[in-house]
Amino acid sequence: MPKVLVAEDSAALANLLKFILERHGFTVHLANNGDQAAQAADAESFDAIVLDQQMPRCTGEQVMRQIRAGGPNQTTPLFLCTAKAHELDLVHLQVDLDISGVFHKPFSPRDLVETLLITTASATPS
Repeated sequence: MPKVLVAEDSAALANLLKFILERHGFTVHLANNGDQAAQAADAESFDAIVLDQQMPRCTGEQVMRQIRAGGPNQTTPLFLCTAKAHELDLVHLQVDLDISGVFHKPFSPRDLVETLLITTASATPS
């Protein structure tokens, strides 16, 4: 089963994503702020990481920079979720941090699941 870290400070959205992803065969680790996400990414390897941009203690971008700097998820596919896309230079971030995708809030959980299924299918042994 592919293992995914989801960092989202909205408990309702985090629980919805966890429920939907688990129904599709993922093992889900939730973090409700940037510090928890960074600690989880340093502690264990994931098949994909989904980060909210605007979180307490540390933004999604800051967590991504920590992940890319070293540790077990240095090459793990990263996905950013944001309601503030117009405030970010997404093209630069995608190139600079090798972000696999950006989801603009509100987004379809189905689109996220489909993207993660495709992304993790090549990384997960058959």
